[in-house]
Amino acid sequence: MAPDTPPEYGFDALRTRRCECGAEDCTAIIEITWAEQDAVDHGAPELWIVAPGHEPRGAPSWRVVRETDRFVVVEVEEAPV
Repeated sequence: MAPDTPPEYGFDALRTRRCECGAEDCTAIIEITWAEQDAVDHGAPELWIVAPGHEPRGAPSWRVVRETDRFVVVEVEEAPV
């Protein structure tokens, strides 16, 4: 395995996840490691993982927290219920 090739198995292996932008017609698939996903999922409920170039729908405001070539993490302001 080349040094820059991610492993096939384990916490650092790439897996697929659907974009969380909320667009009804979005079919984007994101490649993310378990470690990256875990950091976002346990970071805060306001963090969403979206595909590059996608904007969160249904949030009054949002800001980019982290950006990679594979995904973007955004912090959204949830609409009051």
